[in-house]
Amino acid sequence: MNPTITEHQSVDYSDDTDKQNNRLLHLEKNILEAVALNKDPQVILDDLCRAAESIVDSSVASIMLFNDSRESLHVRSAPNIPDTIIDQLNGLVPGKFAGSCGNAVYCCEPVYVENTLTDDRWNDLKPFAIENSINACWSHPIKTRDNLVIGSFAISSFESRPPSEFQQRLLSIAANISGIVIQREEQEQALWDLAHRDLVTGIPNRIFLNQRLEHAIDGASRKQTRLALFFIDLDKFKNINDTHGHKTGDQVLIETAKRINTCIRSNDTLSRYGGDEFVLLVENLSESHDVGLVADKILKTLAEPMFINDVKLKVTPSIGISLYPDDGNEAEALVNHADTAMYQAKSNGRNTYMCYEPSLTRAIQHRHKVESELKRALKNNELVLHYQPQCFKHHQQSVSVEALVRWQHPDMGLVYPDYFIQVAEQSGLIKQLGEWVIRMACKQGKQWLDDGITLNKIAINISAMQITRGCYDVIRLALEESGLPPRHLEIEITESSMVQQSSEVIEELQLMQNAGISIALDDFGTGYSSLSQLQLLPINKLKIDRSFVAQIPGKQSNEIITRTIIAMGRSLGLSVLAEGVETTEQVDFLLQEGCDAFQGYLYSKPLSVSDLESKVQAKTLLSYN
Repeated sequence: MNPTITEHQSVDYSDDTDKQNNRLLHLEKNILEAVALNKDPQVILDDLCRAAESIVDSSVASIMLFNDSRESLHVRSAPNIPDTIIDQLNGLVPGKFAGSCGNAVYCCEPVYVENTLTDDRWNDLKPFAIENSINACWSHPIKTRDNLVIGSFAISSFESRPPSEFQQRLLSIAANISGIVIQREEQEQALWDLAHRDLVTGIPNRIFLNQRLEHAIDGASRKQTRLALFFIDLDKFKNINDTHGHKTGDQVLIETAKRINTCIRSNDTLSRYGGDEFVLLVENLSESHDVGLVADKILKTLAEPMFINDVKLKVTPSIGISLYPDDGNEAEALVNHADTAMYQAKSNGRNTYMCYEPSLTRAIQHRHKVESELKRALKNNELVLHYQPQCFKHHQQSVSVEALVRWQHPDMGLVYPDYFIQVAEQSGLIKQLGEWVIRMACKQGKQWLDDGITLNKIAINISAMQITRGCYDVIRLALEESGLPPRHLEIEITESSMVQQSSEVIEELQLMQNAGISIALDDFGTGYSSLSQLQLLPINKLKIDRSFVAQIPGKQSNEIITRTIIAMGRSLGLSVLAEGVETTEQVDFLLQEGCDAFQGYLYSKPLSVSDLESKVQAKTLLSYN
């Protein structure tokens, strides 16, 4: 017997006909009572299989049903068969040689195979029978009241044997009960769908949405999470019905539902609320700005023309958005507020979205403005790099700098990263922006070397979103195109993003390090890395976060953390640089503790290329002996 399948030992009733009949009657009574009491259909089917196994020793029972297309069989219940074996059975196509179940369904009659290794009906499944010690298998078709075969009930034995008359009756009763349970389940599902599904589009209706929203609010309240409600109304839909007829209008509604469903997650709920109104419930909202991303997707997908009965139609939505708990704690309030915001969107020209909270509307509009302008900036070369020098404790002739991106905005002047980096990450522009920084920094570094400036390192910040498969190739190409030797490049990634990254990210960083590129862990001390974690990371330098440097000397906790970071760096053979150094007292403390380098306004603010070159030529960049 295959040890992976549970074998059931039981009392043999073969010598006592009355006891056998009573056992069957008792089984049938218990299962039918469970059906009458609306017990979970899956539980009933599992119990039925277990009951059959308890009556027939050295066996396992299973129920297989047709898939929706009635092309293949899939296991619906087999409580004592391992998932690995169920995976082998799923997809069985009925046929003359497809084992007992496949044959029973194919021939629409019971099939009793007493030896699977010699019976031709098991030709297609002999390897499966041998692998899993199935020596006999008896199967009975499951039928509906209309005599339509929908699956099979089977008992597989670990012994080669024919079924007794009692066992044949057991199969017949089990198959009959299975049919009752499955039909009852389908009828209940049909009734549920009738009450909760929109008849035109097939998506949930208002009743279901209201129930789901109440449940979602309860969950969000317990978990302290947020949710969003989108009220979506099709602009001038009445014109479509009046001009092209209601059948065309219904097709537009169906297509609209399909398109919106492509924009949302599987656990989001889209409903038809009535007429041409749809309501979308988005749970577990992480950021307020996410609602703008979802709304943008919906607007974009509905912007594509619809072709209904060879008629080209342009359909646009007006979308109102409300948030829990920002705009209400009850379902009715959230729906009303989203509806109000939708009318605001219509008042603003249609084919757009508005949030009920005015401040959120402004925030989303600001994000769109920055995103649009940032795209223009990348296209029109409005970005520039400034370089902040780094000071080493021992005098040296070479220069090390960190490249920092700035935006030379046509209206706002020089704009710092705090204004646009988050938008770049949210919109996906960070990769394009990051690649630009890498290319420009490498090009500038090579130019300095050619001009006779002894460059030690040029450091570049890399967003965690950039370090995906192929990141090293981007950097390698930038080095090759510029001619900058890899030893002059340093890549910085924040500690908080580094310690939780996948092996794929570690591999990319390892490729960089193997090529001679230095890796620095930025903002160190904020991500709670342990010494054991650091040992696994391909890094060369720790950069102490400025928040710890700001209050030393003086604040004891910051002094302890700073000493610990420097000690960790020493123990791992890493260099340590302190950021945000602004006073000589900070420098004295750091030098005393053994810090290798400093970066901050005491030494130099970030400089343009020309200003940096002037300081290098004038030899006014400081160093500490």
